[in-house]
Amino acid sequence: MIEIITQGIGFCGAGLNFLSFQQNKRSKIIGFQIGAALLFIMHYILLGITNGADAFTGAALNFIGLSRSIVFINNDKRWAKSPLWLVLFIIVSVVAGVLTWEDWYSFLPPLAMILTTVSYWMKNETKIRLITFPSSPCWLVFNIITGSVAGIVTECVVMSSLIIAIVRYDILKKDKVKK
Repeated sequence: MIEIITQGIGFCGAGLNFLSFQQNKRSKIIGFQIGAALLFIMHYILLGITNGADAFTGAALNFIGLSRSIVFINNDKRWAKSPLWLVLFIIVSVVAGVLTWEDWYSFLPPLAMILTTVSYWMKNETKIRLITFPSSPCWLVFNIITGSVAGIVTECVVMSSLIIAIVRYDILKKDKVKK
């Protein structure tokens, strides 16, 4: 029963991830990512407890992602504008990867987090989508290895959502503007 609940929490996170990239405003993209990060923290902790898998790297990196998103969604406020936040979250992602290192695939979540951190720092939604995209294959491989069914589905959903959003907002809208 715990396994079903664990995967269910992850699937809810997958839904929020999908919805995030269908938003046309940066604040909405990041807002949905905050909810998804909360769910994935719970998912990976439960996955680590129930399966004994190296899922704690995923939980740690999602906690960093949650913190990052809270700061970045507030970057219109003076305390959150400093580029030192960007540097801090990149360094923390690397340190978390080193501290939770289990095997060769442990570098994938930190790499994904660094890409996403850089993308969320951007103000341009197109850049957010394009720079975020390569993080999904990193998480996909990690999720396959750690047995996160919800994580595997999430990354397939996220890649699909990003492709849809890129076509919808970045390709088709630009074509309409040119005409």
